[in-house]
Amino acid sequence: MKKKRLLQSGLGVVLALLLFALAVTPARAANRNIHIHKATSGTTSINATIYLATATLQPIFQQNIDQAVPGAVNSTLSQILNTLPASDRGWAGQMASALLQPSAQLTSLSAQQNGLAASLNLSLYPGDPQPINASMNVTFSVLDSTTVQVSVQPASGSPALVSGPITTFTMPIGQLNSISTTPSCGNAALAANLQFPIALGTATGQVQFAHSMQHQVTRGKLQPQATAGATDSYIEIPATSLASLGSSISSLPISSNMSAQNIQISVQGSNLIINSDIMLGSFQLGTATTTVTPTATNGSLAVNVVSTTLTVFQIFTFPYDTYNQQIQQTLNTELNGALTGKFTVTKAAIGPDSNLPCAASDSLVLTGTTSLF
Repeated sequence: MKKKRLLQSGLGVVLALLLFALAVTPARAANRNIHIHKATSGTTSINATIYLATATLQPIFQQNIDQAVPGAVNSTLSQILNTLPASDRGWAGQMASALLQPSAQLTSLSAQQNGLAASLNLSLYPGDPQPINASMNVTFSVLDSTTVQVSVQPASGSPALVSGPITTFTMPIGQLNSISTTPSCGNAALAANLQFPIALGTATGQVQFAHSMQHQVTRGKLQPQATAGATDSYIEIPATSLASLGSSISSLPISSNMSAQNIQISVQGSNLIINSDIMLGSFQLGTATTTVTPTATNGSLAVNVVSTTLTVFQIFTFPYDTYNQQIQQTLNTELNGALTGKFTVTKAAIGPDSNLPCAASDSLVLTGTTSLF
């Protein structure tokens, strides 16, 4: 009975360690998966919000808990055994090793207004008639432009295993503006708003990205394919950021002697509108308005050109679809690899949908998988 009481007294330490593993998961995943590229002349920093789905967070948390349980229990047992007489430590350790098969199950994880509500079930062996249940609220706050503070509070009626700030983690890329849970935003559970770098005009980006993904999947660190009915993550790029992205593109070649300059991007309904000056050498031929729909191709953001009109002398406007294919190819070359190493795009559209109802009506929403967390 004495040894049983000693063992039970150490379970609080085990649960505290499991909770720590749960809370630092975003930092660990980020450090493992992200490959940070130094900023180049083709990199533009925009304001964006990255959302992670509950269905994505739960298996990541469970995996880290599974990895932490054996070590946490062994550490606690060692502390308990050290309190026994030296003559009893050997046989007590052998018995514990033979009988104990500790496991912990994350029974629920959900976003609420002020954090992520998590519940754990800890068993010392299969069929344990008295598993320990604990519930807690994990919160996130911004310390500075790159650092997030993680804090924990026990849920009402749950054992107070740990309370208060427990750790910090650093965002692996960009400058953090805010981080919060999203309890009323469809599949999304956690949202990080930051200044997000996008590299335009990276012609070899797709090849580099494919190699990076293959390397990470081989090592078992990233699963880019979403499970049926679940989506890993989303990026929301507001209309103001799209406008700044357009101004960062100095010129787009259309043909050997024709280019689009002074590019402006705006949103109209479900389309993107690109206005530009069409230059024939150094002579301005007119002003073009190109309507495109966002899409996804081979894991990258892309566009389909719907139509182009040309206005000459600010008076005459007529269809100018001759160069639609060239414009589309040029735009997609600029976009290809723009999110290299950060996000695999499976869908792109304007405005909210059932998965992300909290997105603004004029935002570009990208659906896919991320290696940022």
